[in-house]
Amino acid sequence: MRLSLKLNSVVAALAMALAVLVVPTHSVHAMPNPLAPSGVDVAGHQHPGGEAIDWNAVAAHGERYAFIKASEGNGWTNEFYAQDVEAANNAGLLTGAYHYARPAEDARAQARHFATTLSMSSGTALPPVLDIEVSEGLNPEQLQGWTRDFLDELKAQTGRTPMIYTYRYFWKDNMANTHEFSEYPLWLAAYQNNAPKPVGGWDKLSFWQRSDNGRVAGINTPVDMNIFNGHEGQLASFAAGNLFATGGVLELMQGIPAFDELSVLEQENTALVLAILAAGVGVAAAPSLIDAAENLGFNSTDATNIAKTVEHQINSGTLPIEDLQHMAAGDYSIGDLLILLDNVNKITN
Repeated sequence: MRLSLKLNSVVAALAMALAVLVVPTHSVHAMPNPLAPSGVDVAGHQHPGGEAIDWNAVAAHGERYAFIKASEGNGWTNEFYAQDVEAANNAGLLTGAYHYARPAEDARAQARHFATTLSMSSGTALPPVLDIEVSEGLNPEQLQGWTRDFLDELKAQTGRTPMIYTYRYFWKDNMANTHEFSEYPLWLAAYQNNAPKPVGGWDKLSFWQRSDNGRVAGINTPVDMNIFNGHEGQLASFAAGNLFATGGVLELMQGIPAFDELSVLEQENTALVLAILAAGVGVAAAPSLIDAAENLGFNSTDATNIAKTVEHQINSGTLPIEDLQHMAAGDYSIGDLLILLDNVNKITN
């Protein structure tokens, strides 16, 4: 990126890799960049077999910050949360924590659980994050009320302004693209070739999650990769509590392709969604879905992985038919589709 607006000093390649689905097979390698600092977000599965993350190696690799999963729902806590925060802080990274929302459970109870988990660590500089990306049967009005209750309770419990993590399809469809929460910083997942535009009433992103298949020294699994929307000075100001300090980097990159090889993720997804729906109602078989994916530019391995993921969700009764129908009628990318399928895997595994 630098002043030429290319991300050549931030990321060498970007990948899509979902829990069951792996698309495509490239991987991200972040490098230090003072104009758009890179960072990771981690959860328990970054500790295979209980293995520790080498946070000194992560910092030496050029990562500037780490968001660590703290909690989920109304009771689950990441057993590695406190040790990861302490070790990452000691390595010189800025740290943050996130809560994976389960809207079928009480919002205020979840906020209190998150706040309690936060108090168990040595302290985080970045805002506490509400990760809201599944509806669990709530309609947009109910989800907006749930989100409002969670954020209000979390502010009351911690005295801090939270940040919201989401992705485009979920916010536009499940949250009715509400503008209500634009006072909070936005962390947007978008696996695509260009810097994304904001959703809802936001005028800018604070963080962009652009891959879930990064490769970083010190972490022996694929890991989510992020870019901060600003330079090092803005990141320091943001961590100090000036949540309006972001902007000026991703805005310049919007509409400018960073990696031509990732254009498959930015294509309109209707053809692939229709092929998945046809498989879901039994009028098409896996070979037809594989052909549809290959026709869009996926290689045979990636296309087969898509078909296997869809087959798994059909057999388990978890294929999100209604969401897929909404996607087919809307203006969404293949990247949006793959995040949707990944979220189904997250809540059923």
